[in-house]
Amino acid sequence: MQDESSPSWGMLGLRKWLGIAPETRDELLKLVQDSRRFLEPDTVAMLEGVLDLPATKIREVMTPRTAMISLQEDDQLLDILHVLIESAHSRFPIFSADQPENVVGILLVKDLLPCLTEPSVKVDIRALMRHPLFVPESARSDQVLRMLKNTQTHIAIVIDEHGATSGLVTLEDILEEIVGEIEDEHDHIDEDTPLIIPDPKHDTSNAWLVQALTPIEYFNEMLNADFSDDEVETVGGLLLQEIGLVNDLQGQTVELDCWKFTIIEADARSIHLIRAVRK
Repeated sequence: MQDESSPSWGMLGLRKWLGIAPETRDELLKLVQDSRRFLEPDTVAMLEGVLDLPATKIREVMTPRTAMISLQEDDQLLDILHVLIESAHSRFPIFSADQPENVVGILLVKDLLPCLTEPSVKVDIRALMRHPLFVPESARSDQVLRMLKNTQTHIAIVIDEHGATSGLVTLEDILEEIVGEIEDEHDHIDEDTPLIIPDPKHDTSNAWLVQALTPIEYFNEMLNADFSDDEVETVGGLLLQEIGLVNDLQGQTVELDCWKFTIIEADARSIHLIRAVRK
């Protein structure tokens, strides 16, 4: 009998699944989940993310008003330089000086660059800011993604039913719903946090807290384990490969070899912290 892992068998099996025409979104989602034997775990996760977008309201993805880093239209360049540098953002919402709850524009840092050569010259932010794109809280994430793409915009201001600013959403925020967390050179990574530590709350010495980004090779070396890293590189990826689904991750348990893994911290798209217990 031909090995199920061979490419030809996999393609035949995939054609069989695709030959069953799904009639609803749930049936299509189940079809994707059942294709885990043919597709890479990351591919399945991305397909699930795409299918989840229409069911995800933009209020679930946005950065709330209280967490926004913003400027005011009457700010002076020298007064806001520290904000530009410390935040490392490339786009800032600009609030009205007369109505501080209303966004009146978006400032791109690159539009300020010519002004930096002459810092003594008074900069009028109103003349530099661009017209903002407004979207309602109730908008679907896939609709907003299409709007950002069609308008070649990377940021949108989210408003509530009364027209007041409730937050902002970026192109990256929506893409992360599909591909998971996207970290760039400005994202904070605490290099002092150990990847693996003994679990102080567990009643056995064979329990550890493990960061999901811990390389499998490092986990094997530190805890004398023998997991393969041929298909996935991290402990979190190993668990996602076994679970298959990316929803309701927190609290799920996975038993592999002589280990029991419990997901301690997770969001809708990724695992953050794991308890590993050697049985």
